[in-house]
Order: sequence, then structure tokens, then C-alpha cells
Amino acid sequence: MFRRALALACLAASPVGAHPHVFVDESVGFHMEGGDLTGLRIVWLYDAFSTLVLYDQLWLDEDGDGLLNEADLETVARGETEWEPGYEGDTYLFRNDAKVPLGRPENATARMVGERVEVTFDLPLAEPLPMAGQQAVLKMYAPDYYYAYTAQEVLETPEGCRSRIEHFKPDSVSRKLQAELAQLGAEEMPDDPNIGAKFAEEVHLECD
Repeated sequence: MFRRALALACLAASPVGAHPHVFVDESVGFHMEGGDLTGLRIVWLYDAFSTLVLYDQLWLDEDGDGLLNEADLETVARGETEWEPGYEGDTYLFRNDAKVPLGRPENATARMVGERVEVTFDLPLAEPLPMAGQQAVLKMYAPDYYYAYTAQEVLETPEGCRSRIEHFKPDSVSRKLQAELAQLGAEEMPDDPNIGAKFAEEVHLECD
């Protein structure tokens, strides 16, 4: 999987082994039709170091001018959104603590924002989700903590609904755990395969 390859490449290029390896600013929008939540709009903005690794991993910028052309950006968009079966894109939607099934990415595009690459795509729900009088929570995290996500913006909040970002707030226990994870070597993995959930960023949606 390309996203895992990117994380491993960032790890190999780093001076020390540490979790996480890739840092992503994420924005999200909610698509509604007739009172049903039908899909998400996802925007991933990668850190500058990971962007440089992308150049190497995908053989981008073959003319060496430091710029990505249209073909390069299409390659990035495909590499980030053609997911293997079972991979959930570090994107988890819940209602009443039950996970809502999501589909596969659509309409993927990529662009450069300064020295950072940005990937945008639509993520449909497997089935429309009635939201009248309901709440939903979108959690963004990598289970193995290779990627660290920071929620930046709600791009679209449907009429009759309210949204808010709830950032991960570290306490003494989580700070200790993060320090332990930062000491893991290149060949080491966290004991908990879903460790990233402990550091999840959340976007809450509540509708009338």
C-alpha cells in the first residue's frame, strides 16, 4: 500500500525511529441530501518533509525543475486514494458509538500548497444515513500511529446542522505513552494495534 510505503520511507529518512512518521492537516466537509448524510469531503495537507519523500517514492518531477506537473499530481492523487481492500483511509464515522460503513474515494485531485502536497477526495457513505435529530462523530487517526492527523477546518456544514472540532487533549498518561512511542526503533511496532485511536482528532456533527 502506498500510504504505508510513504510512512516507512519517512521513517528510513529520519535520523531516529519514532511514531508518528507522517504529519497531516485534515479538513472535512459533510454532504447531505434530503436530510441524509451521503458522503464526506476529505482534504489531506502533508507536511513538507513527507512531500519531499513523495517526490522520491513516486519518481516525480523528472525534469528537475522542483515543480509538479499535471501528470505528477495525478500520480499523487491515485497513490493516496487507491486503497487496498480492508483499508479505511484512517477515516472513521460513528453514530451512537456504532461505526458507519464508508465507501471508496472518488474524484481525487492533488495540488501543491507552498512546499506541501494536498490531496482532496470525496468519500461516500455505503448507505445514506438519516441525520434528523441525530449526532455523528468523524474520527481521524492511523491505528498503528504511523500518521498523525490534526483537524483544521470544517469545509461544509449542512443547513440545519452544527459542527465542531474536538482536538486531542494530551494528559499525563497520554504524554507518557507518546514519549514511549517516540522511542520505538525502525523495526518496532506498538503493542496495541489500534494505538492511534488514543490520539484521534474528532469532528462532531449534530442535526435538528
